[in-house]
Amino acid sequence: MYKNTYAIVMYSILMVLHCIINVFSRSMKASYIRIILLFFTLSLPVFGQNWFQSRLIEKQIDMAIDHFNEDRFAIAETILNKLMEKPLGAYEPKSRMMLMKTAYALNKKENIKIIGREFLELFPDNEYVKDIYLKFGDTFIDEQNFNSAFRMYIKARTLSNNQDFTFLVDQRLLNTIQLNISSSTISELSMISTKSSERIICTLAKSFNDISSGNPDECALSLYQLNPEDIPVNYFDIYEKLLRASYQPAVKTISVGVVIPLSGDNMIQGNSFLRGMHKALLSINNSDSKISFLIKDNQGGQIQTIRAVNELERNPAIKAIIGPISESNAIIAANALQGKNIPLLIPNATMDGITSLGKNIYQLNSNLSMRGKLAARYITNVLELDSIAVLSPADNFGRALTDAFVKEVNQLGKKIVGVERYSGVPTDLKRQFKNLRKIAFELEEKENNYDEYLGMVFDSLDYLFELSDDDLFDIPEDEEEELTASDSSKIKLNTIQAIYAPVHSEHLAYIGTQFPMYYFDTQIIGNDSWKNLDVLNQSNIGPHMEGLVIISNNFSIDTKDHIYNQALDCTQLIHSIINDHDNARLSLAKRLSNLSDFNGESHNIRFFDSNLNSSLQVLRYNNNQIIRSGYFMGDSLLSLEGIAP
Repeated sequence: MYKNTYAIVMYSILMVLHCIINVFSRSMKASYIRIILLFFTLSLPVFGQNWFQSRLIEKQIDMAIDHFNEDRFAIAETILNKLMEKPLGAYEPKSRMMLMKTAYALNKKENIKIIGREFLELFPDNEYVKDIYLKFGDTFIDEQNFNSAFRMYIKARTLSNNQDFTFLVDQRLLNTIQLNISSSTISELSMISTKSSERIICTLAKSFNDISSGNPDECALSLYQLNPEDIPVNYFDIYEKLLRASYQPAVKTISVGVVIPLSGDNMIQGNSFLRGMHKALLSINNSDSKISFLIKDNQGGQIQTIRAVNELERNPAIKAIIGPISESNAIIAANALQGKNIPLLIPNATMDGITSLGKNIYQLNSNLSMRGKLAARYITNVLELDSIAVLSPADNFGRALTDAFVKEVNQLGKKIVGVERYSGVPTDLKRQFKNLRKIAFELEEKENNYDEYLGMVFDSLDYLFELSDDDLFDIPEDEEEELTASDSSKIKLNTIQAIYAPVHSEHLAYIGTQFPMYYFDTQIIGNDSWKNLDVLNQSNIGPHMEGLVIISNNFSIDTKDHIYNQALDCTQLIHSIINDHDNARLSLAKRLSNLSDFNGESHNIRFFDSNLNSSLQVLRYNNNQIIRSGYFMGDSLLSLEGIAP
């Protein structure tokens, strides 16, 4: 359509110009006019073509924006990508900006960053730079990198000269302020900000941190330096709230060091832990007792971890240390604090022997040996089952759990009938389940032996395990009907009374689908990895897993944010042992060692056996739900009222 219109218009203009040239051709001056008109005649097609191309590009961009506004992001992206294949001239910045927005809407994180970086390199002074920074900020929020998000939002606000856009940025900044931005980030932005309004926002962020850390005096000093008339209107509410909070009488606080990764490869986990602490502080610091955190970013590195814990230990105001999150760095920290009096609370490690590295090392997660031991006690002492098998991965994780489990079962006088291990991803456990079925047949009483009952010899077991799940039906009702080798797979075996299956979470979907195929009537005991209702509630898994018992470190069903829950419990645990009289390091350590029963948001905690948390949860899977049945306190099982363990 555009091409036809363009041709018609060009032809009409050329005909008019030809007539004008003929009229003026008789005079002397007409020659000059003729030259000028000839120039325009020759150049007009070029100018006209450019005009129509620009108009077409503008229409396509508008079309992409319309699709974007109607949430048809994929269509908008397609239009914009086609546009980017040709020169766009003045329309290129707008197209790139919209392409970044569509990438964000489609959750294409890598595309967002690539497009944004290219834009800032190509068009550093363009009007859409503010939009690029805004979307960078949103991306960092999604990644829980709140410090970087705060930087991006401040830059976007600095560049804004539009009231509506500023309002959008302010809404994001008000939310981000309440995520405890690091003091170094706030100080940096305060120094480099060119507008007083952005420096005021940084002051409000610092004041919020002071209140959250139990330092109302510091908050008041910062706020009194501000002129209320200069405070941006969108921030006046939080200014008044902080001012009121700073009037509260100061209470005695206890300072706790925290070593977590707020940058580097593990910063998502670190920021999740930070959010959990902040959540706990909101409730704790409304009470008479206050906790102040001094946070050190170890960047996920070992050298940084050593430096951080040593700096905290040398600070006499710090009464305890929480962290690190990763197991390797936790060991590094425990070694660095050997012989020191400061308590170290390790939230996430499961390795054996960490608490033996120092007398004041406390491990909030039960180690693997403890989990295997208590799983064995539950099977033997509570369920009173006798013939027990194990299916586990052949790695350090699987070996630690299995070895502890087998050792405890043997000590309790029960029988381990078989241990089957697998390597790698368990996509095919035919060999392992075949061996378990052989064991189950061998455990049958002689007079009830299936080979005699069926009139067949089970030398054909190799053939049986070539069957698919389509072959698994009920045993024929007609007792006179002769059964074949393939029919033996239809026999439900119950001679193995329990199978202990401590697996990796990423393996659950594979194992869950294979268990039903091999027809075991047995009690399955799993570890934390089995707390996945998305897998368990699948139609080909759930009905076969009724009564599944899970021995878990915590009772939270949502395992996706366990770091967040651990931070909640660490913070509340510290609060539970402080008092108004004596919060010296050794006093806190003594109270931790004598802790009998702490009930957190997702954990029960009792330090037992060398400062190791020995409280494990007993969960059951029934009717598409996972419920708490009881929990261990040391070797003792406490049943929850109304639910039999």
